Amino acid sequence: MDKVDFPKQSEKIIAYLTKKKAWEFDFIKYSQIKKTIMFITKIKKTYIIRKLFLQLVDDKIFLKKKNKNVKSYLYKFKNNNEANIKKKTITITFD
Repeated sequence: MDKVDFPKQSEKIIAYLTKKKAWEFDFIKYSQIKKTIMFITKIKKTYIIRKLFLQLVDDKIFLKKKNKNVKSYLYKFKNNNEANIKKKTITITFD
């Protein structure tokens, strides 16, 4: 079995997705991300690809969003230059 250098492969994936501005793709299915990771790393074993992807999700490189009617998730590559601002609605009433 071939040994995989996870930190090196993760850096390759992040560099490629940053170069391609993948945050503009919005939320996409795991299957599309899997194909991209397979292309970048040249690794064909789905178990290793899934472990790489889950490591990136745990490191908050990908944002995770649950589908409304289905028991699945969509993922989005996080833009590091984007501010981490959460929107809040404030109601002000005057007497």
